Amino acid sequence: MTWGFSSYETRFRWAAAVWVVLMTIWCMSPLPWQVRLTGAAIWLGITVLISLWVAWWRPRSERDVPIFLCFNHVAEQPVEAAHPEQTISPRALETLIRNLKAAGYRLQTASEAIAAPDRKSVVMTFDGGARNAFFELFPILRRLNAKATCLIPAHDPLDADQLRVLEIQEMMRSGLVEFGATLTADQAASATLKDDVVRTRRWMTGVLGRQPETFSLPDGAEVQTVREAIVAAGYRYLFTKGKYMRPVAENPLDIHRRMIPGNRRPLQIYLLATRGRYRVGSSLKQSR
Repeated sequence: MTWGFSSYETRFRWAAAVWVVLMTIWCMSPLPWQVRLTGAAIWLGITVLISLWVAWWRPRSERDVPIFLCFNHVAEQPVEAAHPEQTISPRALETLIRNLKAAGYRLQTASEAIAAPDRKSVVMTFDGGARNAFFELFPILRRLNAKATCLIPAHDPLDADQLRVLEIQEMMRSGLVEFGATLTADQAASATLKDDVVRTRRWMTGVLGRQPETFSLPDGAEVQTVREAIVAAGYRYLFTKGKYMRPVAENPLDIHRRMIPGNRRPLQIYLLATRGRYRVGSSLKQSR
């Protein structure tokens, strides 16, 4: 482990070291021993309570349950001004992948994790089908030999920011990227929802040479309506955003994913990389 500020885990190691130094200085101060003992006891008690709250109080998923993480864009600057948290920088993503692999996690595609999850399996999903998946995400995956799943809508030839067919096929041939389907927010709210779901699957089948089985719930979409549409179209798995990682078999049409905001250092990632379990349901604020 390198002692620096380049990873989530080392930040916490530095915090622990600073705590020890400050405690030592306090105990060696010229104050009366009663004051030092009382202060040290209070300090230690607060530290223990905070540690229990952070690391143990809230529920955790079992180790053999795949962890699904949700991203939208990979770019240096936020892609969507209204939702800057949905963009993660290439550097932050690379740090995350390196930390997970160093902690013994295996990054799988969605179908791999659903069919035969590893004991420490992580699935990175990227929604939207933006071209930064090819120019920013794909090079990182190749360099680090990591896998991901992209969930994309049917191709719109007028959208210059959307993945092109040849780019999708190149990513798929690498064996590092798997593709599933989603819809745009406008499609999810339209009266032609069922037709759009079927059209997307038909288009993706032609591009991929096989029928996609995974589908991502678009932001703002009504869950039950989309669930009925994807079942009718033949999809088997629906990704939503939720707090609790649970076995896929419990509800294949409601697979929870955790959103990992861009350019932040989520405490959940530290716990994931160091304790062998992903702490879920956390309401802790994430800081930059």
